[in-house]
Amino acid sequence: MSQATTLTLLPQTPYTAPTTAITGAKQPAAAYYLGNKNLQTLTWTLAEVSATITVQATLAENPIGTDWFDVFSITAETLSETSYENIRGNFVWIRAVVANFSTGIIQTVKISY
Repeated sequence: MSQATTLTLLPQTPYTAPTTAITGAKQPAAAYYLGNKNLQTLTWTLAEVSATITVQATLAENPIGTDWFDVFSITAETLSETSYENIRGNFVWIRAVVANFSTGIIQTVKISY
């Protein structure tokens, strides 16, 4: 029986003016611990959110700004939902970036593998 790992990319984050952009802390992706594993499941819960939420990954062990690339993005206009997306890739680190954040509460953005 395998054990699942769930990490928070963004904790509960309400919009507060003038903040429009947020970068979450990097978290180890599936390949960080498990070598050849390439499936991560992204889950999110939003409450009346207007923003673009992008999940970025890197193959670098010690990433700098230019090492990150986009692997998933959702643009929301006052969206309330709980949903998920499977992301395939042999990534070392993964993070969430929020842009154009103007309303609502990001309840959570998590990654599991």
